[in-house]
Amino acid sequence: TDEKGEHYLLEVDEPVVIPVDTKVRFLVTANDVIHSWWVPELAVKRDAIPGFVNETWTKAEEIGIYRGQCAELCGKDHGFMPVVVNVVSKEDYAAWLEKKQAEAAEIKALMAQTFTMDELVARGKNVYQGYCAACHGMNGEGGLGNAIAGSGIATGDLTKHLDIGVNGVPGTAMQAFGGQMNDVDMAAVITYQRNAFGNNMGDMVQPIDVFNHKKG
Repeated sequence: TDEKGEHYLLEVDEPVVIPVDTKVRFLVTANDVIHSWWVPELAVKRDAIPGFVNETWTKAEEIGIYRGQCAELCGKDHGFMPVVVNVVSKEDYAAWLEKKQAEAAEIKALMAQTFTMDELVARGKNVYQGYCAACHGMNGEGGLGNAIAGSGIATGDLTKHLDIGVNGVPGTAMQAFGGQMNDVDMAAVITYQRNAFGNNMGDMVQPIDVFNHKKG
């Protein structure tokens, strides 16, 4: 395993990347409760409110890593909501953007594919460990969230299971992941949940199923 550095509790999976010496406008919202996006060294603090889009801006003058945290008492995981902004040269930003555009094109191509059960389960396991395991347990045993192993959702109606993944459950800690995951990963993780931890339902969700569910 990787050694923990001094900022290991303030790391994120996807830092915000912006170019130096450039005025950058941020659009800020939330999909569950009120948060507050706060990066002190960049003089940015803006509430993120479900159903509203707030805006703010910054102009970073030095390349570096800028850290912040949610400044709103937003819920049980409030202490684990760090913010990381990487300020890079304009050349490095252009290279980063090109890489992200290539990744988006790859996902778009994957959207048109039909995957096997093994492919979905393998991808879904990785997605589950990254998004779901903290609340639902590495082995689907539950914890902060409900158990996946043997659950009525994961072994029940497939459409209802998919709807919960996409839209969440209002009034609970179950977020709406439809805007956080791409359709390929959503299809994979729902398939994984229905065929892991002894659930063995044998059914699959394809990316086009997720796309159609969102559209409908």
